[in-house]
Amino acid sequence: MERRRPAGAGSATAVGAPRVSLRTEQRDLTRNRVLDGAVEVFAAKSSVAATMEDIARAAGVTRATVYAHFRGKAEIAAALTDRVYQASDALYAELAAVPEWTRAAVREWLEHAASSWRALAPTIRVLLAATPSAAGDEGGARDRYLAAHERYVALLTAAPRRWRRVTPAQARQRALMAVLQTGSFLTAWIAGGLPVDTDDPLELLADDLCHLLRPALAGRPAAPRRTPGPT
Repeated sequence: MERRRPAGAGSATAVGAPRVSLRTEQRDLTRNRVLDGAVEVFAAKSSVAATMEDIARAAGVTRATVYAHFRGKAEIAAALTDRVYQASDALYAELAAVPEWTRAAVREWLEHAASSWRALAPTIRVLLAATPSAAGDEGGARDRYLAAHERYVALLTAAPRRWRRVTPAQARQRALMAVLQTGSFLTAWIAGGLPVDTDDPLELLADDLCHLLRPALAGRPAAPRRTPGPT
């Protein structure tokens, strides 16, 4: 005889993954609408001149709704910063998950990174233009920046077998330099609009990243380690 599944038992329960409630989904959608509205307003009249009423109007919600999610513009700026960091977390996790790093794999990843930066460009531009007071606590912003880059480096150096040809310290520095070069270039080029005259900017960036990641690239010999000379 077939046993009936208890009422209310869904497929998510069967696979052990809890479903996000509709209320949570709606809250997140509204929060993102507020953030999108803030980007629009900050771009048009700066974060200093913008008001919470302006943001509410751009988001199509009431001012009370904006305050239900954020206490002020500093919290909104911090949330926009977190949005960029979360996207970067996902990008570096994606690169770290590639089984073998090759030049082709690095180039393909850069294409995806550039696409993500184009989507983030309006947010990055308003954050670059924001004053320290509008962006929140300056020390806190510095701490978030450092913590984010520590995460990226940890992701890229998490597989010791990839970096077996160099010391852990060298692996970390190479990973950090690759992260800094990628972020700085994409921000200046895509978000900042810095003119680049080469036909394929990502091709040159791929060359640079492959140089930094050379010890971890599949099939590539490592650069010889430096050994102390005679004293």
